[in-house]
Amino acid sequence: MNKNNRITISFIASVFIMLISLTACREDTFDKDLVREFTITSSINGSTYPVKVALPKNYSSSTKYKTVYVLDSKWDFDDVAREVQTQSENFHRSDVLVVGIGWGNDRLDDYLPVPYKSGSGRADLFVRFINEELVPKIEQDFHASGIREDRAILGHSAGGLFGAYCFTNYPDVFGNYLALSPALWIGDQVVLKEEKKNRAGNQSRTGRFFLATGEIEEEGMRPTVEALRQILNQHYNGFSKSYHLAKGLDHMGSKKPNIRKAVTFYFQQF
Repeated sequence: MNKNNRITISFIASVFIMLISLTACREDTFDKDLVREFTITSSINGSTYPVKVALPKNYSSSTKYKTVYVLDSKWDFDDVAREVQTQSENFHRSDVLVVGIGWGNDRLDDYLPVPYKSGSGRADLFVRFINEELVPKIEQDFHASGIREDRAILGHSAGGLFGAYCFTNYPDVFGNYLALSPALWIGDQVVLKEEKKNRAGNQSRTGRFFLATGEIEEEGMRPTVEALRQILNQHYNGFSKSYHLAKGLDHMGSKKPNIRKAVTFYFQQF
């Protein structure tokens, strides 16, 4: 190989490495200058919640915005906000806010409708906080749309269970559900029991439901997720639905890939 060929190959390799680095950087960051933060103390359950709001580019007070509410904000807000920013660019949209709800209580206390481990089962109060206090603030301060169809909730594990509980027991709050590896086995499958109890009043509703899990989830997780999948397919014809099984991934390993799948599904429905 002559000297000129070696130089050409070396240059191409350098450009390739640079492009990979730039892509990786783009995947790992989003415009944090567009994030607003505040705290809100609930008069319903007495807890104080840190909240983050990721604004879209070209944010304007003259627009009414769709909202994606993200549970476990400390863990998952950045990933969801990054993916929403990416998909907003891909789909040429600029009308979606990401609202990250931090922990005011132990997460199991807020997310579960029944006592379990450190949680006392106060999900009903947490739903009320979201619906009666947080949602109105987001609508007033950030010009979010006031209709159910424009609100989504995204949660993983206990957060996914909470989203499913909103679907079964509080269907007026959200019209879009992005439930990742929901821990539906908790409380002797209480959420599945609530779904059956409330089915007659709920199944005429419309909306979107993305359900996902990992192929090698811990024992007991996948059967209940599969049960919900079958229920959605059989009884909720008014919902656009999608299911994703993350091949070769466990409970935690499947979370980020399933966030990407969930947000992509959400944008595809517009």
